[in-house]
Amino acid sequence: MEKKSNIGVLCLLAAGVLWSLAGVCAKYIPWNPLSISCIRGLVAAATIGCIRRKWTVTLTRSTVAAALCMNVTFILFMSANKLTTAANAIVLQYTAPVYVILLTALVLKVKPKPVDLVAVVLIITGIVLFFVDHLGHGALLGDCLGLLSGVSFAGVFFFNGLPDAHPQEASYLGCLLSGLLLPVLFFDKSLITAGALPWLVILFMGVFQLGLAYFLFAKGVQHTSSITASLICSVEPILNPIWVFLLMGERPGPLAILGAGVVIVTVGAYNVLLEKSKVQ
Repeated sequence: MEKKSNIGVLCLLAAGVLWSLAGVCAKYIPWNPLSISCIRGLVAAATIGCIRRKWTVTLTRSTVAAALCMNVTFILFMSANKLTTAANAIVLQYTAPVYVILLTALVLKVKPKPVDLVAVVLIITGIVLFFVDHLGHGALLGDCLGLLSGVSFAGVFFFNGLPDAHPQEASYLGCLLSGLLLPVLFFDKSLITAGALPWLVILFMGVFQLGLAYFLFAKGVQHTSSITASLICSVEPILNPIWVFLLMGERPGPLAILGAGVVIVTVGAYNVLLEKSKVQ
């Protein structure tokens, strides 16, 4: 049992590290963010299909909705990553719990608990710090797209939590839906002029950073508790800006760093308290 738990932890850690490479990889690719999202998604879909050894999807309303939200999240994150710092793009995406709480209250009529409201207030405080940091610096559009990616990311969690959902199939379908962006490739001249390196990076992103990462995540959560999984996977928003800083010298502003700390600590603590309340 302990051996399986250790394997689960290692799988989740590997998934989190692979996910965290999205920011720095995207910075290396001089393509339109829609082109990046399209090709990465299709390569990831092929990877996940090979791993699953299954190419069909059980279509339910929740599965389709979760897949659509996931695909929109890919697009918004890639766009935000091009227009603002990698730190802002990924951490703003991790504001998703706020919108999950709001969706649960509005759609399912579940009254928020005091801990939910405290989390909302703290995360909104972190968001305000991000936007204050970029006032007048030309990166507000990127921050707005990062914030919207948090909304769509919340949809992934919300719809995957409904009774008729199939989370693994939603992940596969979400990647497969990237094929809808194929017409964009015909208008992106940088696909031809950029050279071989971007193609190698995008293949790495599709196969390992997204496809293999989702397989490792699915395997890891089978052998660990939800609280352990959520805490280990929080390495993604922590490592993402570190890779970009080390390899490309991109440094977020002081208020953005403070905002990131508030959001990451709040989301981590909220997940811990949420799982403890389920156990009790």
